[in-house]
Amino acid sequence: MTLATVISNVADEAGYTVESSIIGSTETTTKQLLAIAQRINNDMFEAYPWPKCYASGSITLVAGQASYALPAAFSYYHYETFWNSSTRWRVLGPMTEQEYAYIRGFGLNPTIYQRFQIRGISNSELLISPTPGSSGDIIIFEYIADRSVRPVTWTTGTLFAAGAYCFYNGNYYTTVAGGTTGATAPTHTSGSASDGGVTWAYYSGAYNRFLADTDVSIFNEKVLEQGILERFAQIHGLEGVRPQFDVQLNEEFSRATPGKIIYAAGTTRSAQFARDNVVAFGTWI
Repeated sequence: MTLATVISNVADEAGYTVESSIIGSTETTTKQLLAIAQRINNDMFEAYPWPKCYASGSITLVAGQASYALPAAFSYYHYETFWNSSTRWRVLGPMTEQEYAYIRGFGLNPTIYQRFQIRGISNSELLISPTPGSSGDIIIFEYIADRSVRPVTWTTGTLFAAGAYCFYNGNYYTTVAGGTTGATAPTHTSGSASDGGVTWAYYSGAYNRFLADTDVSIFNEKVLEQGILERFAQIHGLEGVRPQFDVQLNEEFSRATPGKIIYAAGTTRSAQFARDNVVAFGTWI
């Protein structure tokens, strides 16, 4: 359900009239409902670590370099997911400021484990300690991507304006010039490529606001509409709107989160691992 449809549905239920074009509208009610939609969608994103926002990141260490740029869409990381996949050792952290000062103060590193810390206001850098002495090791981690909104899905023969975005096969793209799309869907994951009519640049940054009427929320539209309606009713003193948003949001997250089966009698065998074409039970030493 697009942003325009969500806003129209809420306005109809509340007994108000909005313009058909939402983004860029100067009409008061339309502008207000858009502002509420932006905030409610962001509140939903921040409420829980939604599986739809799970993403994997990696950096390649460089000798003498301690800080590395995080993914452009990085919001926050999952705990205990940092590993050096090259050495198969965990990367511990996050370091507290006291721990990092302790390491710097002594100038020693008495452990084989690397440590990490997220630091930097403007660039949100990932700090690896100790500073790598060699290049090539790969650090992997899991994080939440700041992408609570999805642009319209790419289709052939569709007119896109300059500066527009599209979505296809899990990827986000943007175009500088615009135009009418060709027959070849964009699938690249870096740089730019033409679909036969429009040149699309791969977009790796955050997408957390509605930028076009055709944008859609990644969340359940019914829950989003309820949140917008409740806030709008609160502002305008409308009666008869039951407060259901929080309950519906909690229920939606419980349905979206994968569960784990717990056996009261315990499992029958250890986890199975494979390396170098050899299978073992338990773990590797």
